[in-house]
Amino acid sequence: MTSALLLDTHIALRLDSGDERLRPATRGLIDHCWRNGGTVFVSAVTAWEIAQLASTGRIVLDCAVEDWIERLAEHPGIEIIPLTHHAVTGAWRLDHRDRDRAGLPPDYL
Repeated sequence: MTSALLLDTHIALRLDSGDERLRPATRGLIDHCWRNGGTVFVSAVTAWEIAQLASTGRIVLDCAVEDWIERLAEHPGIEIIPLTHHAVTGAWRLDHRDRDRAGLPPDYL
């Protein structure tokens, strides 16, 4: 039994939009979690990554990023996981130019 899931950014986007590229097995896992009273978690970093993707034109949202994440959070069974102070204070050590040259995603912490 799956009582909790953490969605990757592309899965959160596809779930919200009803995108057919969301695999049936993935959708089934999410639905199973919800049916059994579980929680589907979305990291606060996902909101940041979506903002980055939208600002660079890689994705187009039907509303502002702030509204998008609020709409997602309103779904029963979805919970946004905030960043901890440990993650935030450690993130300043990253040299983003090296990350970008290596082709790592924006949420690679």
